[in-house]
Amino acid sequence: MAEQPFEELVARLEEHARKLEEGNIPLEEAMTTYEEGAALVQQLRKLLDDAELRVQRLQGDLEEGANFREDVEPYDESAATDDTG
Repeated sequence: MAEQPFEELVARLEEHARKLEEGNIPLEEAMTTYEEGAALVQQLRKLLDDAELRVQRLQGDLEEGANFREDVEPYDESAATDDTG
């Protein structure tokens, strides 16, 4: 089964919450709706955890790049065009 988009999962969770808040569904249906909502929460948490990990990796890559640039001596244009020799 293909992974559903975050926004679609949130919309489904909101629909489940709305049904439960209305309170006019039979107990068995309410239990099923609650269980499905709990599963949606787990899927959403996984997507958010994965997104957070991606951001952390990107930040790490950016920090490594910044550290690399700090180690490099700035380009001295006057040294490159020295015509004394």
